[in-house]
Amino acid sequence: MRTPVILVGVDGSTESRAALRWALEEAAHRGARVEAMLAYQQEPVVVPAVPMGLNPYGEMPRRHPARELHATVQQVRTTMFNAPDVAECVVVGDAADHLVEASKHAELLVIGTRGRGAVREFLAHGVAANCLRHAGCPVVVIPPTTTG
Repeated sequence: MRTPVILVGVDGSTESRAALRWALEEAAHRGARVEAMLAYQQEPVVVPAVPMGLNPYGEMPRRHPARELHATVQQVRTTMFNAPDVAECVVVGDAADHLVEASKHAELLVIGTRGRGAVREFLAHGVAANCLRHAGCPVVVIPPTTTG
């Protein structure tokens, strides 16, 4: 028998951390395993043309998506007692496309949303909208938390 998979989109935001926490809690109830996916757009490398190939602006900061994802997962897991392990996956490209494709092999897809704009706008644009329309499994959307 195959262990059910809960797929969760993680981008480092407060909302995606809440989605990851929800997914971990749900996985504990279902006996499922959690797969966290971070998608990013590869940034073009541009170095100004200068004599002898020296960059007068210094070293360009490099993004390390796998480290970002791992740090986020570890931060969320440390807030929980007996948090399940998480499989971490980093992909290059559009987050919605990758989440929709991976959702074909998951029991549940969990994503956080910033909740900007009216409901109509939310359903018309963004990762959450694309996942709700095209995912191959049920989708749980974790709304933003209000503080204050």
